Amino acid sequence: MLITDLIVKVKTNLNIADTSKDLIINDVLQEVMNYCNLPKVPVEVSAERLGITVAEAYDLIELPAELEPFVRKKVQGIINYEAENGTSVVFDVKSTKEGDTSITYNTDEISKETIYGLSNNDKKALQRFRRMRK
Repeated sequence: MLITDLIVKVKTNLNIADTSKDLIINDVLQEVMNYCNLPKVPVEVSAERLGITVAEAYDLIELPAELEPFVRKKVQGIINYEAENGTSVVFDVKSTKEGDTSITYNTDEISKETIYGLSNNDKKALQRFRRMRK
């Protein structure tokens, strides 16, 4: 499935009609492609060979259609997190204590790092799509 088709499918399944979440979708896709070593040939090389722009070559990337549910759920998680917590760059504080000042940060499975990045569970789910670098 072409990357553009995957993006359209994610947006359709999440009922996103505008381009407001395109950056989130593209960020998740880039994170997945980096972890899985996809595509095998760098986009810049493909663009040069085909005589097209890098953006046009990016649109021609083939990804497994089975990645759509993972990307959709990850994007939905980010949208939900931002709706609840906003988009400000603040650490996830789990608890604070005023006397002798103690701050505990959220390092659980559901934290800002695991929402925006790939958690261990995400990596396990993506393992079957992973390619070895040559």
